[in-house]
Amino acid sequence: MSARTSPVGDELAGRFDDVRPLRSRPPFVLFEARERPGGRRVVVKVPDGVRHLWVDGLLRTQATLLGRIGSHPHVIGVLDSFTLDDGRPALVLEHATGSPRDAVTAAPEPLRAAIATGIKLAGALETVHAADALHCDVRPDNVFTTDVGEPVLGGFDEAVSTAPDASRFPQHVITAYTAPELLEGAAPSPATDVYGLAATLYELVAGHAAFREYAGESAATVIVRVLGGQVQPIVAPDVPIEVSDLLTWAMSADATKRPPTPAWFAEELARIELRQGWPRTHLVTG
Repeated sequence: MSARTSPVGDELAGRFDDVRPLRSRPPFVLFEARERPGGRRVVVKVPDGVRHLWVDGLLRTQATLLGRIGSHPHVIGVLDSFTLDDGRPALVLEHATGSPRDAVTAAPEPLRAAIATGIKLAGALETVHAADALHCDVRPDNVFTTDVGEPVLGGFDEAVSTAPDASRFPQHVITAYTAPELLEGAAPSPATDVYGLAATLYELVAGHAAFREYAGESAATVIVRVLGGQVQPIVAPDVPIEVSDLLTWAMSADATKRPPTPAWFAEELARIELRQGWPRTHLVTG
C-alpha cells in the first residue's frame, strides 16, 4: 500500500514531503518522510488500524521515555510528536533504518564491529535502566543503524517501568530472543535485557540466532524451543572461545546466573577488546 492510498499516509503527506511506508509492526506503522522545511529525513510512527486507548497510551509513554533518554547516542532519538486528525498520537523519530547485521557483515573486522556494537548498546540499556525502565524486547530487529553508521536501540513497545507504583503489562510479543523468565511469566530485571543483548550479539557473531524461529509457527512452539533448549557454543575459526563463553553465560536460562547488568556485560566485552589488541569502545551512559 502506498502512502497516498493510506488515510494516514494522505494526512502525513500534508505535513511532510516524500512520505512512503517503511514497515508495519502491529500495533504501529512506520513511514519514512522528509520534514518541512529543511528536508531532514525522519521516521514517523503512528498507531495502525482503528483507535485503541491502550495503543495511544503506549505511544505517549514511549514519547515520554525517549524524551528523557533520547539524547543518548545509541538510543533512537524522538524529534517531535503531534496528534493526528482523529486524535491518535504520532512520533517523529530519528532516521535510522539500517540493519546491524548488514553493518557488522560489511565491516573490515566483523567480530570487532560486533563487540563494539554490544558495548554501545549496553550503554544505551544502562541509560534506560537509570530512567526506571526495562526494554524487555532487545533483539536484532529492534536495533537500527543511523545514517552515519552508528547502532541505536529502538523498539520500545514492550518497555516497562520499574517505578514502585508502576503497573506491569503482559508481554505482547514472543520471539526466539525473549528471555526465559518472561516466557514463564516472571517479572523482568536488568538481567532480562542482558539476555536480549547477548542473544542479539550471538546472531551478529554466529550469523544465525541461538534459537531458530520459523514463519507461521505459534508462540507456544517458540516458548517450548527456548525453554527446552540449550544455547550452543559458537564454533568458528574466527571466533575466540572467550566470546562464545561470554555469550552463552549471558544467555543462561536462570537470570541470576547471568551478568547482572548491561554495564557488567560491557566490561566483559571490553576485556575481550583489550586481549585482542583492539581500541577500547567507551561505555556511554546517562
